[in-house]
Amino acid sequence: MPDRRFTILSTGSAGLNESHITDKTHPGSLRSVTFEEIPFIKIVLNTDAETRDQILFYAGKSIEVIFTSANAVRAVVSVLQDKPDWKIYCVGSETRKRAALFFGASAIMDQAGNAEGLAGKIILQKPKELIFFCGDQRRETLTEKLEESGIGLQEVIVYKTQLTPVKLTKSYDAILFFSPTAVASFFSMNNPSTQTILFALGSTTASALKNAGKNEVVISAKPDKEFLLQMAVAYGHTHPIT
Repeated sequence: MPDRRFTILSTGSAGLNESHITDKTHPGSLRSVTFEEIPFIKIVLNTDAETRDQILFYAGKSIEVIFTSANAVRAVVSVLQDKPDWKIYCVGSETRKRAALFFGASAIMDQAGNAEGLAGKIILQKPKELIFFCGDQRRETLTEKLEESGIGLQEVIVYKTQLTPVKLTKSYDAILFFSPTAVASFFSMNNPSTQTILFALGSTTASALKNAGKNEVVISAKPDKEFLLQMAVAYGHTHPIT
């Protein structure tokens, strides 16, 4: 009897679909893998007048800014009409890609896979002050490390994250998580099977998963959502489910 399909669930609106499986893994993968996406969080851009005025104010200055998520880039770009004279630091390859599309690759000063790594790189540059465009659920790691080094940081909250928990009616072999907020939303209504493997985009999300349950947690080798999906698919092929 042939192995049943290896089922994968994505818990965020990551823009992933089955084409990412066929494009990036060995041919025929869809015959043994089923992919589904159910968002457990919702991103709401801040469009109030105060936030727009802040963004436009900084757009007229030659400054250094930080983006730790692609959502923050999307929020800021939705307000800007012209490309400002900014030097940009990013967390994650997706954030960098989105920032480079609007601001240009030459505007990207540096990038790291997580907030702690980026803080270390920024500290070496010794800037006097930076503007941090972030969400309302951002972690304190970056802020604390920069402030400890005497670097001023002005935060502008440009998007909010809302929990949208869903009670699942079936089990999955692998579940993908992209943020601690999605972890909190998922576990507020669900307890995965002990056999389910949890895949995390980054160490912070992995820590949230380990605190939430006892399932095996696999951390992405790259801060890239598509790569995380590829890891789950590869796991399914090397660990067949019967």
